[in-house]
Amino acid sequence: MKRLIYCLLLLASLAAVTVAQEPVQEEEVAIEDIGRLPESFEMSLDSLFHQRYKEYYNLAKPQKATAETRTLDQLYRKRLHAMESAIPLTYNPIVREAIDLYVNKRSRLLGRMLAKATYYFPIIESALDKHGLPLELKYLAIVESALNPTAVSRAGATGLWQFMLPTGKAYGLYIDSMIDERRDPYKSSEAMARYFQDMYALYGDWMLSIAAYNCGPGNVNKAIRRSGGKTDFWQIYQYLPRETRSYVPFYIAAFYAMEHYNDHDIRPNIISMPLSTDTVHINTRMNFQEISRWSEVSLEVIQELNPQYKKEIIPGNYGTQILRLPASNACNFSLVKDSLMLAKRQQMAAGADSLAVERVEEIIHKVRRGETLSRIAKKYGVTVNDLKRWNQLSSTRLSIGQRLKVSRPADGATSHQEGNQPTTRYYTVKRGDTLSGIARKYKGATVNGIRKANNIKGNNIKPGQRLIIP
Repeated sequence: MKRLIYCLLLLASLAAVTVAQEPVQEEEVAIEDIGRLPESFEMSLDSLFHQRYKEYYNLAKPQKATAETRTLDQLYRKRLHAMESAIPLTYNPIVREAIDLYVNKRSRLLGRMLAKATYYFPIIESALDKHGLPLELKYLAIVESALNPTAVSRAGATGLWQFMLPTGKAYGLYIDSMIDERRDPYKSSEAMARYFQDMYALYGDWMLSIAAYNCGPGNVNKAIRRSGGKTDFWQIYQYLPRETRSYVPFYIAAFYAMEHYNDHDIRPNIISMPLSTDTVHINTRMNFQEISRWSEVSLEVIQELNPQYKKEIIPGNYGTQILRLPASNACNFSLVKDSLMLAKRQQMAAGADSLAVERVEEIIHKVRRGETLSRIAKKYGVTVNDLKRWNQLSSTRLSIGQRLKVSRPADGATSHQEGNQPTTRYYTVKRGDTLSGIARKYKGATVNGIRKANNIKGNNIKPGQRLIIP
């Protein structure tokens, strides 16, 4: 590809963000000093990628090019000829029609796809590169789904790559009522790459392989027979299904439009998805609302990053599942998810309907000068999302004197279960708490016992974390 910055930016956005932490040796360490990224790391990573995005695309509206003396056909032909590609980029009136559609009639859609490509193209390129395939095959996702991982065709084809259910399963994608891996950008791109490997091994021609991706190898073989055995796409063109006749020209047009958008005064939209993400492993049933609350990531972002979960629920009986979150939130969520999953497993084993039935106190907080939702949330050991939900807030803006409802577990509150089940005690961590201090609050509790019950290593706890007290 022609831009080195593009490659560096998009490859960088795939890098996993990990933080190595030294174990804390002393027990009496305030929790705000444990398990945190340096502020410069946590605050700057995603903004760094967004800045690179702005620099690459130059979001200021470009100046119109000087009027060309040659015809538009000559210009298109020259530009296509200059584009590096292992796939032939033939120019003809059908391709010109498709190019005009993208750069003129669908220019707004093109602006949105340019923004989405910053997130999805590195994922696709990684799968193509792994299998030794031309990276420019990524532009087929523009034609297939306009880079929408939840797109569904009238025939039922689904995802970025519009796999039909039998084909998706044949290439290793898991599909049921809860999970549809055709909607997973990573796994569906891997399946797409394997499919193209098979098609190219069969035809030895990229144009025929692309046609087969659209209509299936059976229809391509039928067109070859009807043409008298010819194996050039344009020579069998009239014998292919009508949709496939436009499919290859639209691929060439999408390739052109994504490379030459600037020459047509088209600006990419501002990217809304986080460019720096990381994964968390989940092996207990958990819904997106719970994840949003504990990770402090909006429901919309969780949906965008995890489209494979059709009901917005990560099932608990499928083994370990992958949850993708913005990098800094993934790091913080990892600190609380083990104790959260342990509590949920105990709840399910006991047949309970909720994570914990706690004695709750409701208080009213009057906003003072300089206070923010984040500061108030930390004060009471709750999350910003909790405060917004309890008070029907659509933004984080506050006014002096505003009254906020705050619900929190009362100190020492316990959860009781019916019958002969033992009483389970819970404690919500507050700023300044230590494990030894918490253990002293409860009869028979020990630091090691709390660690074991909540799968905690060292003294790594944080405000808002809910602990089981054995």
